[in-house]
Amino acid sequence: MAAKNSMKLKNLVTSKSRNLERQLKGKFNASTNLVVRALAGDKSALKLIGQMGNDGARISEFAPQVKDQMLNAIKGTEDLNQVLSDIYKQAGVSGEKIERAVQSATLADTHLANVLEEMKLDFTSAKDKEVLRHQQATDHLKLKAWVDKHMMEVDGQYKMLQAELQTDIKQRTIDLQHDRELGKYYLETGDNAVDEFKPKKQYAVRSIIQKIKDTLLGF
Repeated sequence: MAAKNSMKLKNLVTSKSRNLERQLKGKFNASTNLVVRALAGDKSALKLIGQMGNDGARISEFAPQVKDQMLNAIKGTEDLNQVLSDIYKQAGVSGEKIERAVQSATLADTHLANVLEEMKLDFTSAKDKEVLRHQQATDHLKLKAWVDKHMMEVDGQYKMLQAELQTDIKQRTIDLQHDRELGKYYLETGDNAVDEFKPKKQYAVRSIIQKIKDTLLGF
């Protein structure tokens, strides 16, 4: 939940700039309230403005090159298709004339040889297809078995890693919270501060978790 805005400083600008404020909200997806919340330290507002700034910086950085490259791609596509169109049209005209000349000279002489060759190729093709079908079926079954085993191993490793990292993640959260509390405590007590009065939870470190895993699972 966002922190309630409790800023006591007086805003003298907004009331005199309503039209400009509407531009800020309508065109840039921001608002005076968002800015004031961020200035007051509101985490959600700070994160939102930070992300907006990062997005804007990336767009500004890449916009010129992206525009140029897209224009190049569009123009290149136009040129490619125009060239291919011209080539294909000429290939069609020339190919038809060449084919007619070849067929006229060779059709009668090659007909018998072609029939015999087609019979041989048909047999060879049928045989090769059967060999290929069997090989593909075998390879598919082997691959499926390997993939199933591999996915099980990866899933298991991922679950183990998640379990191991739970203490690290929890400890990081505790460390950050304790640092904030200790800082406030120092500000309040100064030289009278005693660290022992601000104890911190200490979960098991990764080395201990590894020892537990070694004992339980034999890893």
